Amino acid sequence: MPNSPVLEALLRYRAQVDAQDLQALNRLINNYLGSWQRLEAALNALLAQIGDEQPTRGQIVRMTRYRLLMEQVAQELAGLQNLTGNEIAAAGRLGIDLGQRHMTELISYTLSGGPEIATVFHVLPRDAVMTLLGFLDPAGPLYDRLRLLAPTAADAVSATIVEGITLGFNPRKIAAQVQNAFGKGLSDALRFVRTAQLWSYREASRATMVANANVVEGWIWVAALGDPGTCMSCVAMHGTVHPVYEPLNDHYNGRCRQAPKAVGFDNPVDEVGTEWFEQQSEAFQRQALGPGKYEAWRDGAFELNALTTEQTDAVYGPMRVETPLWKLLGAEPPVRMRS
Repeated sequence: MPNSPVLEALLRYRAQVDAQDLQALNRLINNYLGSWQRLEAALNALLAQIGDEQPTRGQIVRMTRYRLLMEQVAQELAGLQNLTGNEIAAAGRLGIDLGQRHMTELISYTLSGGPEIATVFHVLPRDAVMTLLGFLDPAGPLYDRLRLLAPTAADAVSATIVEGITLGFNPRKIAAQVQNAFGKGLSDALRFVRTAQLWSYREASRATMVANANVVEGWIWVAALGDPGTCMSCVAMHGTVHPVYEPLNDHYNGRCRQAPKAVGFDNPVDEVGTEWFEQQSEAFQRQALGPGKYEAWRDGAFELNALTTEQTDAVYGPMRVETPLWKLLGAEPPVRMRS
């Protein structure tokens, strides 16, 4: 990727956002670890009471230790859910503040080559931007989904405990499976918070461009080319030009950014993701695409720009994801087997 002032600034800003993101994620992780340590002791006490017996499901759910354990699970998950809600609100505010500040400086880099304010920029008040971002509304679909976190994870923990005991698994295996089931609540919490911050950041950036449409006519999709975590949808979108009224609709946990395209100035991103990918080694291409997609692409079954597609999310609306192989080949979706 060329080292233009705009792209170099984008890399610095990405690091700043990632650092703030990491702080929020660490708070959730530490909360989860404390919860699990408390639950593990109660789980071990239940398993010790059962010993070598193999009770039925009905016998398990009537045990006092089991009921107390599940009450504790519900309490711990409720605490994680509440913390997640607080972190989402804080992440949204932080994303808006950083997005507006960074985009103002990026426009200055585009116009003058440096962060010094090259003209008078218009910035919307944070509350106005939060109102525009409907997913930050506590009565909206994101918080509706968040309210399912605790009961859904609790059901998974309960089912895992009962199944492990009735099947006669050893205590170590049961504990590992229960920890994994409990951890799904954490995985959801991390995804909620990270995506809320990243989406708020990008939309605040775009709102700043819209407010300064006299000097900004559009934006360019910028992905982290070469990063192992960058999916092929983002590679395919890198370098594409979009009007300011169009959101950068990245997928969950997506870390792509907008580079502003100023009126009368050249595109600061002179590299197209698909062309960059074609210049990479065969080993890199195979690893990035996976063997099935790589072989199909090499056989001419699809073009690289077909690797990105939109799907509708209940919270964020249209989101870009990597196109599955069956769709690239024009086949029917695979049939999911019930577990």
